[in-house]
Amino acid sequence: MTSQLRVGIGTDVHAFAEGRAAADVQSLPQHRPVTHRWLKEMGVGDEMNADIGVRVENALRRILEDEKGRWVINGDGHAEIGLSGVYEGTVESVILDRVRIDNQGVHWIIDYKTSTHEGGDLAGFLQAETDRYRAQLRKYAAIYSAYSGTDARCALYFPLLQTFLEIDVSRH
Repeated sequence: MTSQLRVGIGTDVHAFAEGRAAADVQSLPQHRPVTHRWLKEMGVGDEMNADIGVRVENALRRILEDEKGRWVINGDGHAEIGLSGVYEGTVESVILDRVRIDNQGVHWIIDYKTSTHEGGDLAGFLQAETDRYRAQLRKYAAIYSAYSGTDARCALYFPLLQTFLEIDVSRH
């Protein structure tokens, strides 16, 4: 998948989580013109726009059909939070896909991953993704903690796989 495709899907899914888009499966087709416009604004050409639009709609449908997906997008929290802070002695700027505050007041940093897996070893794929993104989530958690004064739990959420993985970002 090209980076342009990932950005288009990710941006649209984030906007959805922020409440700027349709909130039920039946209204997803009405969301297509909005997706098309957002993609054009990001510079996505017409030839890729339709493919990305189908992928976005599928991701949004999968979120709405998944209990954990609905939990991620509903309730207290914020989407696409831009923060800057010092991490390991360097000033870093990050954008958190979603911060979800649960009913117990626990803050969750949730990073959407719109990738799919078509091979036979789903567990291996998810472990590789966990390993790949652990350091990034560790940085997000440190910067968010300095900003909010609250320790957050971290997770990856794969809408197309309907999979939510809590990631331990502590150093062992």
